Amino acid sequence: MVTTVKLQAPFEYSWIVTLATIVLGIIAAVILVYVVKKLLDLREKATAKRPRYHKIHLTPENLAKMKKDYIGRVSVLLNGYLSGKLSKRDGYQKLSGIIRSFVHEVTGINVESFTVKEVKALGIRKLDELMEEYYVPEFAEDEKAENKDFAASCRVAMGVINSWS
Repeated sequence: MVTTVKLQAPFEYSWIVTLATIVLGIIAAVILVYVVKKLLDLREKATAKRPRYHKIHLTPENLAKMKKDYIGRVSVLLNGYLSGKLSKRDGYQKLSGIIRSFVHEVTGINVESFTVKEVKALGIRKLDELMEEYYVPEFAEDEKAENKDFAASCRVAMGVINSWS
């Protein structure tokens, strides 16, 4: 018995398939580069939002006037607390606002929404001292703030404001 076997020709890719693969690879690479660039731009924008530390040049008279004004504000706040008109937590929240407002006027940096980490990154040593006085009692539960003496915190704040240069 004689049989003849006819073999099929080997499979070959058309040049169109090769071209389509190359085009799709280029498109994928372009999309990847675009996405990475956008992510880096977003990252840069997030870090660029926070201004760098730059001291406002105040005359000694203006700085002394500001110090006197803010020390007066802290004194009024302390008197309100001592007379029972303010709770400790409310006092610390108002003290925070006073300190942040003072720093904004003196440095030009609006630290209203800064976290402790962002403030420390500014490198303003006296601001670190002030934030240590009010930050935990401002946000903590009342039990965690019990150990803090609001009157002492106000005195520290007034001392730092007075020694600010």
